[in-house]
Amino acid sequence: MRRLVLVANPSASGFTASLYREVVDILTGPFDVTPVWPTGPDEARRAAADAAAEGYDVVAAMGGDGIVHQVANGLLGAGTALGIIPAGTTNVLGRIIGYPADPRDAAKAISLSAAVRRVPAAEVTTDSALGVQHHLATFAAGAGFDAAVVERAERNPLAKVGFGAAHYAWSTARVLMSDYRTRLPHLRVTAGDRRADAVAVMVQLHDTFSYFGPIPLCLNRGRPGPAAAIVTGFDVLTTLRLMVGAARGLDLSRLPGVEIWTEFDSLEIEADPTVWTEADGELLGRAARIEIVPAAEGLGIVDTGPRPRSRFSIRANRW
Repeated sequence: MRRLVLVANPSASGFTASLYREVVDILTGPFDVTPVWPTGPDEARRAAADAAAEGYDVVAAMGGDGIVHQVANGLLGAGTALGIIPAGTTNVLGRIIGYPADPRDAAKAISLSAAVRRVPAAEVTTDSALGVQHHLATFAAGAGFDAAVVERAERNPLAKVGFGAAHYAWSTARVLMSDYRTRLPHLRVTAGDRRADAVAVMVQLHDTFSYFGPIPLCLNRGRPGPAAAIVTGFDVLTTLRLMVGAARGLDLSRLPGVEIWTEFDSLEIEADPTVWTEADGELLGRAARIEIVPAAEGLGIVDTGPRPRSRFSIRANRW
């Protein structure tokens, strides 16, 4: 019988005890299910890594983007597949790769599939006062503005759970109205022979992603990632045009103050002073140096069926 570890976060906004029991009932039968209740991110990551070392077939993360991020980090380079039971506020990775939005349906899809597919991921290395740390990003990473938005949102975790995308939108506005409007470029960004000075760097690994509920954002008009938006200056108009253009799948490289880089093997960022950094919306702290490298083998996930076609893939909008 196939074996599955179910790593659950009971603090997730959509988690209930009855829902958890239903999910376990659905998974039991096709799998020998081992439940794990981590008390924090490190325990979730270790549980996934231990399961992979013991040869488990699947580690399923039940909760929001945070628990998925930690479980995925524990599975990097392993033969054990990631399964997603979405029970959080935004559930970004699950939406991107086409998992059912209902936790019960996701559990059923996982129980019926023995197939594994590889999806893009990136290794994020940060050098800070805490030393050199390594992380895995499954859909996005950033330094500067978007990480500062995450830091602002994390100051009020209850609002994050209660208001979801609206809280992120409010946090975005608060950060924008801070010194980002007048901040000078302090990030030196390098990818091969390309160089730029920026105030923010945002990297996406798939053709779309979004923190804002059902509104997808696209940095590179639906072409396969990774893609990086190098932003040299923020003001209200630039931010609005960047957000609207990403939501509509427009060519963001035509925006003043924005460069879109694609097809890079490594993206290096040097920050003076240090800058907030994030991966998958999880705050990594302030760093003086960040390196983002696409993971050669990607991340193995339970394949629950054909991925929905991106609505950006057939558009040819222009500014």
